[in-house]
Amino acid sequence: MKIEQLMALYGENGVLLEELYQKYKQDPKAIDKEWGLFFQEVETNGSYVGNGAVTNGNGNGKAAVATSFTDAQAGSIREMGIINLLNAYRRQGHLAAKLDPLGLHQPNRDFIDSKLRHLSEADLDTVVETDNPTLGRAKLRDVVDWFEKTYCNTIGVEHYYLVNDEEREWLQKQLESAEFHAQIPKSARLRLFEKLFQADHFETFLAKKYVGKKRFSLEGGESMIPMLDTIVEEAGRYHMEGLVIGMAHRGRLNVLVNIIEKPASLVFAEFEEKAAKDGASYADVKYHLGYSNSKMTTAGKEVKLSLAFNPSHLEAVDPVVAGSIRARQEQYGDLDRSKYMPVVIHGDAAFAGQGVVAETLNLMNLDGYTTGGTFHIVINNQIGFTTLPEESRSTLYATDLAKGFQIPIIHVNGDDPEAVYRVTKLGMDYRQKFKKDFIIDLICYRRLGHNETDEPAFTQPKMYSVIKSHPTTAQLLEEKLLSEGDITQDEVDFIKNGSAQGLEDSFQRAKEQDVKMKVDTMRGVWARYSKDPLDSEPATKLLSEQINGIVHAITTVPEGFTPNPKLVKLLQSRKEMADGKIPLDYGMAEALSFGSILENGFRIRLSGQDSQRGTFSHRHAVLVDIHSGQKYVPLNHISPAQAKAEIINSSLSEYSVLGFEYGYSLSDPNALVIWEAQFGDFANNAQVIFDQFLSSSEVKWQRLSGLTILLPHGYEGQGPEHSSGRMERFLQLCADQNMQVANCTTAAQYFHLLRRQMLRNYRKPLIIFTPKSLLRFPGALSPIGELLHGAFQELVIGHSPAKAEKVEKIIFSVGKVCYDLSKYWEENQIQNTVLVRMEQVYPFPEKEIQNLMKTYKNAKTFVWCQEEPKNQGAWFFVRDRIEELLPNGQRLKYAGRKESASPAAGHMKVHLQEQDQLVQDAFLA
Repeated sequence: MKIEQLMALYGENGVLLEELYQKYKQDPKAIDKEWGLFFQEVETNGSYVGNGAVTNGNGNGKAAVATSFTDAQAGSIREMGIINLLNAYRRQGHLAAKLDPLGLHQPNRDFIDSKLRHLSEADLDTVVETDNPTLGRAKLRDVVDWFEKTYCNTIGVEHYYLVNDEEREWLQKQLESAEFHAQIPKSARLRLFEKLFQADHFETFLAKKYVGKKRFSLEGGESMIPMLDTIVEEAGRYHMEGLVIGMAHRGRLNVLVNIIEKPASLVFAEFEEKAAKDGASYADVKYHLGYSNSKMTTAGKEVKLSLAFNPSHLEAVDPVVAGSIRARQEQYGDLDRSKYMPVVIHGDAAFAGQGVVAETLNLMNLDGYTTGGTFHIVINNQIGFTTLPEESRSTLYATDLAKGFQIPIIHVNGDDPEAVYRVTKLGMDYRQKFKKDFIIDLICYRRLGHNETDEPAFTQPKMYSVIKSHPTTAQLLEEKLLSEGDITQDEVDFIKNGSAQGLEDSFQRAKEQDVKMKVDTMRGVWARYSKDPLDSEPATKLLSEQINGIVHAITTVPEGFTPNPKLVKLLQSRKEMADGKIPLDYGMAEALSFGSILENGFRIRLSGQDSQRGTFSHRHAVLVDIHSGQKYVPLNHISPAQAKAEIINSSLSEYSVLGFEYGYSLSDPNALVIWEAQFGDFANNAQVIFDQFLSSSEVKWQRLSGLTILLPHGYEGQGPEHSSGRMERFLQLCADQNMQVANCTTAAQYFHLLRRQMLRNYRKPLIIFTPKSLLRFPGALSPIGELLHGAFQELVIGHSPAKAEKVEKIIFSVGKVCYDLSKYWEENQIQNTVLVRMEQVYPFPEKEIQNLMKTYKNAKTFVWCQEEPKNQGAWFFVRDRIEELLPNGQRLKYAGRKESASPAAGHMKVHLQEQDQLVQDAFLA
């Protein structure tokens, strides 16, 4: 037998040798002849000589096969068996680990024991050479004990699927080292107890002071607090600048007080709903609120901590946190992603059940989205609301989804805080070394029901019978610390008394000093911005001194760079647009707007599916060399002082990518952050972000965002899936000046709208229903002069009679249907009707319509015309608002498609018939 054949069995593949041997024992003829000869030689004298010499002096055939061959000789069957045994622990030792603090799920030792049962006492007493620096040469029984301690105690390690050898071997080296198992320093053990007791006492304190109030207690999972504390301390040791934490409601109040160090008195004020005098109080429940603070670590490094505000939509905050961190890294030049880190806390049922988890994990290694690794914590209560794991997932572990993303996973028993401490430090070391995600599955339990008024024993009587008599984690750790001898009862009592007194003092302060709820989200990068819009709008015209540099940059490629020949023509036509020879299309207007914004010092981040080229081949912000495939971004070559533009082709995701961009916009108001849907209806998949974050974050949490959304919208006969961006859904969300909804009909309007978004002194989300057929439509093109002068117009008067007093009818519309109306107006020489385009639907242009009524005093008929079905589009939003401004109680008439359950017709012929009819209806109404 050749040495290469034996070496192929090294490591995990060594299991094949055992399988072959068992087949040989049952029937020597059942295996390859050469293997049969090999085993025969081993059983007779322990030696085999083929093309490569392999010798073994042990005459015990079974023992020889159960062990293995040496690396040096490709040889010893004994050492092959040892390596196979050790790799069995590394591969599936987690199945045998004692992970459930309640003991309801017993370890499964079948696989490990199947490897051990072949070993005799003589084998166990044999001194062997290991590949472990800590053990070196040791008795096999000592090696087994060490690996039992490492892989089958209260820590279960899943890492063997990692393709990267360096990562896998590094993890093994750390886990199997003496340092990993060494006694934790006394000061660290006392701190562990302090944070654990704080977590425990905080919950019991709230339960006594606010009986029956919902707080979504952390009880049963208190080890999360010392875990987070360890992360913060390790961040200080690594000289990190900041952490952004995302989590759902369970345990949030505990994290706010004991990790972020939000004054407990403010939390008590929120329980008592004491609003601040200025009225700037939160409009959300206390267990959804966030907070930011700076914390000095024992390493002497101050670390900024932010807990993201979050709705009840579990896992929706995951991409938001990642985007927030990415923005900070870009702002502060953290290009190796080592100074800022996202920490995301999941529930077990949510991690397995919510699709946004997979979508967000998929961003991990993508250009434009990587953050250098997220630290994931799964608070594994072993139950959802009332649903057990076997009822809520099809996998063994809640975290199995992450294996496909090559993320190491460590399961740890929540009742062993010292094990939690060890794996947390390991996770931080791994993240900083490999710049990758790391997951700790903290297996614990939920002492109470889903909330404090729920009775969990209705559905899980056995589990809650065990929980009722199970000691708290703090009690277990206290007993352990006292039993070790170097920590005294006085030291423990000092911690307990100090923590308890601190909470009581905060409670009394909240009572006696009448502490009010308050929020301050306008610090740091937000300090220069206002919550209240100014009465006047900024000048958005393109300065003449800017235009030459921008035009040169966006129409020029570097020497040696060869773009597609069709794009050479595009660049030439854009030069002609800038020279005034031909009008500007949307693509050129956008490029000039972007260039001027960059020149003003604002960063630009545009992401979406196919955004570099543009779905409709209209943008081409990123050029590709046809020979080398090299990419070139002209916008980044305007001037040395300009800001940077990132134009990104995103993954095929809407939910996570939009959440990421929203998070980015929260951390960087000095950037024009844009998410572009491939088609407007693709926003359907991201509705949670629109509903729970974008539209309501200001009123709920006082969090501002300037995120801009581009939704291609317009009826061109492309069927129901690619016509409507569902304008009605966004308008339904509009209130309290919370966002802007626009639909531009010319290139110049689009230019000024983007400029206005950045030059204002405040930030509001902007939803733009962008065109498809209008991108190159002659009527929608604009002369360069409209960029050098003017501003965005919320209401535009189109065709109208020469004399205002002749106007008897006003037709309002939004979007591209205005050009169908214009065509009819011209062809039929209409003389008594004015066409009005509503370019901004919200905030509603009330003053502009009032002025319109004053200009056309004789108008008696008022029509709203839209392409969308009557139950969709802007009709129901604008009807009452316009009617309130009409003279003499006039009613607004409707011209458009009839009500429909589907957004549009699926056949072009039907579409054209409907389009012609609604235009006629508008003029004949």
